[in-house]
Amino acid sequence: MRRADKKDEPAVYQRVVLKNASPYHYLKVCLVLEDDSTRLSAVELKQFIVTGLNSLYGEVGAALTFDLLKYDEDTLTALLRVYSRGLVKLWSSLTLLGSYQNQACAFRVLQVSPTSLTWSGILNQRRPCLPPPSRRLLHVGQRASLTKAFSSRDVELFAELTGDTNPLHLDRAYASTTSFETPIVHGVLINGLISAVLGTRMPGRGCIFLYQEIRGRPPTSQGEG
Repeated sequence: MRRADKKDEPAVYQRVVLKNASPYHYLKVCLVLEDDSTRLSAVELKQFIVTGLNSLYGEVGAALTFDLLKYDEDTLTALLRVYSRGLVKLWSSLTLLGSYQNQACAFRVLQVSPTSLTWSGILNQRRPCLPPPSRRLLHVGQRASLTKAFSSRDVELFAELTGDTNPLHLDRAYASTTSFETPIVHGVLINGLISAVLGTRMPGRGCIFLYQEIRGRPPTSQGEG
């Protein structure tokens, strides 16, 4: 907000909105491939990006101009320039590219700027991209497993933590009168193993899940794997 005073007149307040005057945005991106020995030429990289645009927006929707200003084949790091109105399209298509010549890949957008002044010498750094974490590149059909036999103590501890004291899990005499005949493990405790699989097996260390859809499975007796 800005005050514009005029002599002998009441104060007037004007709202001033400043827009980005730069017609371009610049993106520093890095392509991470499952096989880090694979190399692409500048032409191949640009064609790969164009393919992603066409897949996401079609021939007409992807008709935007972008320039590959600088490219380092050793690090697969590039400096792209795109009209500001096409920034969202280009960025979204980069994030959705996940396969190159039948191997998993991912684009990392390292920096975005409306001015090229901050990009001096960025491609002279060696290995600006960190190598992809192990076990992070997944593909359809990939599997991981974990086997655990839950003891009665495991079940008792889970009941103490959650308050689920259903006698079907804790009381052997009660369970013997049911069709199960023996205490069974809490279903949620069994399904909780997905967290251990994700964090230790696939993708691996440091991974967590934000959503899980649980489907019922046959009850498991205590001590069974």
